[in-house]
Amino acid sequence: MVFAFHLDRVLGLNRTLPAVSRTFSFLYDGRPCPVVSWDASIYPEGFAAGWSAVRLTWGEYQSSLKQRCWHKNSSLKPDSGCSSIHHYEWSKLALFDFLLQIHNRLDQSCCGFKPRHQDVCVRLGSHAECGNQNHIQLKDIHRGNNPRHLLFTNNKGFFDRNEDNLDFRLLEGIKELPEQAVSVLRSMRLREKLLQSLFLDQTYWESQGGRQGIDKLIDVIERRAKVLLTYINAHGIKVIRMNV
Repeated sequence: MVFAFHLDRVLGLNRTLPAVSRTFSFLYDGRPCPVVSWDASIYPEGFAAGWSAVRLTWGEYQSSLKQRCWHKNSSLKPDSGCSSIHHYEWSKLALFDFLLQIHNRLDQSCCGFKPRHQDVCVRLGSHAECGNQNHIQLKDIHRGNNPRHLLFTNNKGFFDRNEDNLDFRLLEGIKELPEQAVSVLRSMRLREKLLQSLFLDQTYWESQGGRQGIDKLIDVIERRAKVLLTYINAHGIKVIRMNV
């Protein structure tokens, strides 16, 4: 979650809650653990009512992408099937989740890659639902303080997934990606920016084995960034400003 926060800020997405690594003598035997900033906006009706969740099936999500919901900020028909989320937000989420291979939001049944036996989707049997994909419910999709914005939560990245088993389902239906984030990926300065940002959290830095350990994590993200840039070119994905 800490790495994800820094990646989010470096890419200019600004959709995660601030996260730092800290040690507490009464938790995890004093080992470093992530501490995430509290934001009351994700519990608009109080803590007991739960998160401000966006409830969509995969089929409804794909339909909303085709409709480009709120793209022109015009009023929508009651039967449009659109949620309150702006069309561009899904592009930001897809890019972020692809780089970190976070599948628990858009592909919680692991339909887009070959899961391991120990993965939750296999242990709980949800991987078997892939034969009826349109009815699979998206998970962990939350609104931010702005009802048009998403808030990325539970951002545990998967760094052990090889390039030949990446989850491209995360990009399905996406026709545009944010210019600011893609420009960072293209600039060859992603490593430099991440190193500068991550170095500010010395607890996390040291918990990953210092510069050597951090470099290994960035290596993974850089390889996925190259794959993503190739995908953008091969599929004619538009790279546009997304100031919403």
